[in-house]
Amino acid sequence: MAERIKFPDGREVDIHEVMAFLYGLSKSDVEVLHVIMSKKGKISTDELAETLKVTKASISKSINNLIYKGLIMRDKIEEDKKKGRPGYVYWVDNEYLYKKIAEDLEALVSKVKENLKEHLPVIAEAQ
Repeated sequence: MAERIKFPDGREVDIHEVMAFLYGLSKSDVEVLHVIMSKKGKISTDELAETLKVTKASISKSINNLIYKGLIMRDKIEEDKKKGRPGYVYWVDNEYLYKKIAEDLEALVSKVKENLKEHLPVIAEAQ
């Protein structure tokens, strides 16, 4: 079960919802990321498609988005037997991902604080 985060007003969200908000991820992106994170190792496009019960083509946009945003890693599979497009496996570097999310959340909080100071000058004067 995903960890729930409780807001001061009592609302709760899970960590995947926080990541979706922070990085602008779609529901499909979050599902793909969750499967890759749960794998605790490398996973191929075939395995991802099978786990999510979708076609490989339907997850390629999510994979590309997650790579672009730096949330997952990709390694090329070395195969001599087939020509054409290379195959890849995807994985999460937990230490890197934790550090990235923590830094991005801290940056977000700083920007929100700056914005509040601009819109609520009384706070800025009191500090």
